[in-house]
Amino acid sequence: MKHGVISMGQWRKAVTGLQQFQRVATAVPVRVSTVDPEVDPTTGRTFFRTAKETTANLSRGGAYVRTWEPLAAGRRVILTFDFSERQDGSQELQLVGKVAWTRRELTPGAGSRLEQPGYGVEFIEGSRFQLDALSAHLTRLESKPLGTVSPFGDSPVPKP
Repeated sequence: MKHGVISMGQWRKAVTGLQQFQRVATAVPVRVSTVDPEVDPTTGRTFFRTAKETTANLSRGGAYVRTWEPLAAGRRVILTFDFSERQDGSQELQLVGKVAWTRRELTPGAGSRLEQPGYGVEFIEGSRFQLDALSAHLTRLESKPLGTVSPFGDSPVPKP
């Protein structure tokens, strides 16, 4: 499916349509680094952004990154996930993605809770090993019984 882009002043929003992969609600620590440099308007120097954030959900095709400083749609990023419990002993998984859309304000979500600002990232590049590791992590999360994973993380949810 080809993605279009709608210009919204300085910010852009990609038109993406329906999700191709099922999302799993999980809070995974992620370091987000921009691929393309920005220019400081005061000094004229180029720089890259790096921030430590947390996912709200994750899928085989992308992630929703919660942040109060969303990046513009179309930006390329490197996402380094911290999967401390991975079976192969490694703790980081790195994928290249592209910001598909941005939410810059709190919005009402399901169940009358507010959803934090952030952005959706579509994965555009990763080694077969990295993508297989992501799939294995998601399979483990999906196999957990309902009520054991909170919507905002992997920690157990207290049962009523």
